Amino acid sequence: MEEQNSRPAETKNGGLTSRDYERSRLMAILEGVSARIIFCFTTGAFLTGYLKYIGADDRVCGQIAAIPVLAGVIQFFSPMLLEKLNTRKKWVTLFNMLHRLMLIMLVFVPLLPVSISSRLYIIAGLYFLSHLMVNMVMPATSSLIISLVPQGMRGKYFSIRETYLIFISSSLNVAMGWILDGLKLQDKTYGGYLVMYGVALLAMVMNLISYIKIKEPSFVSVKIEIKFKKLFFMPLKDKGFRKIIFLFFLWGLSINFSSPFFSIYMVSRLQLSYTFITVNGLLFSVCYIIAVRFWGKISDRKTFTYTAMLSMGLLGIAHGSWFFAAIGMPLTNAIIVLLHIISGVAWGGINISLFNIPYEYSPEEGKTVYLGFNSALSGVVGFISSMGASWIVGSMANYKEQFIGIPVTQMQLVFAISGIMTLLSALYIRVIVINKKALSEQRLSIAVDTKECNQQ
Repeated sequence: MEEQNSRPAETKNGGLTSRDYERSRLMAILEGVSARIIFCFTTGAFLTGYLKYIGADDRVCGQIAAIPVLAGVIQFFSPMLLEKLNTRKKWVTLFNMLHRLMLIMLVFVPLLPVSISSRLYIIAGLYFLSHLMVNMVMPATSSLIISLVPQGMRGKYFSIRETYLIFISSSLNVAMGWILDGLKLQDKTYGGYLVMYGVALLAMVMNLISYIKIKEPSFVSVKIEIKFKKLFFMPLKDKGFRKIIFLFFLWGLSINFSSPFFSIYMVSRLQLSYTFITVNGLLFSVCYIIAVRFWGKISDRKTFTYTAMLSMGLLGIAHGSWFFAAIGMPLTNAIIVLLHIISGVAWGGINISLFNIPYEYSPEEGKTVYLGFNSALSGVVGFISSMGASWIVGSMANYKEQFIGIPVTQMQLVFAISGIMTLLSALYIRVIVINKKALSEQRLSIAVDTKECNQQ
């Protein structure tokens, strides 16, 4: 019913028919699925294993894994171009294609007749350029996808979209993990990576086709001149959006402190197989799929901010609990399974809420300025956070202690710190974003009632 009621407005305001919107939303799901496949193959355990195959140590693996966060700094400046365009889809399509093409080129680096350190520098360079491309158009990409979905059905749509993204990509991950483990036993490790990046190439073609078929709703580009100063001061002057900026500041600090190291810890320290890791990833996905519909309903009933608070709190508990997944302990594998379940439930709410919150809190005029500033600042903070954690991992490489009989390494300390900071992010939402908004609305209601009484 909500969708039917929204369609006349869509046709009138967006310059597209209801059928155009429906088809474009389907293509947006296909775009997300193909993008997620490539993302999974070029991050996490697969990236760590590939870097280890080339010759990287744990510290270098962590630094390269953090590069996408650093590349987000380009979003400070991309609105100067994006806000002046009357159509953005062709630029979104081009830059996303270049991003994925550069990632696929990583597979050819081991064939180059150069030293190990040179190969790692080339991988880092390609990885950085690739993520500069995708971050250049990230605000416009988010705006394009969200503009296809009416406000009243966003919680339901994005939960369904995430379900397809996670289930399909995770199933492929398990299959790819089994293939890599099998070929590794046959001493054909590089052949396994060729297969994986070949599948990524097919996903890139699928992604390109889906972008071509998405119809872009018409909009009027802003008439205000976007000067360099406005890129920084426009979002900061907005009192309501400042709270969101600081939320993403805390989030970038907490999540990126540990995110590069979970896969490194499982592959390098615990020496788990790709099959075990990807099966846990599939379990994560099943829990994610079940939970994301629940979170979508909460978001439609309450707010995306409320969903973010609950899911961040749950993730903080999960991250901190990685402290107990110790080397050589009999329950370590069981703990890892449990934490993947909890994390899957938590990320189902985090992904749909953090995708929508900046969009909802930013004005239509200059939206990409707000979205770009928020993502870029979060990225800079996240990279600094990751480099700080990398320094701890490198400088405390020989750290080995005991805590209530549990062996403790420096990575477990990183996980514990990240968990505490994530819990503080959830607390910030509760105290600052939700409570102050409710208080502001209450004061406004009292003011209106008082005015009406005086008039009577």
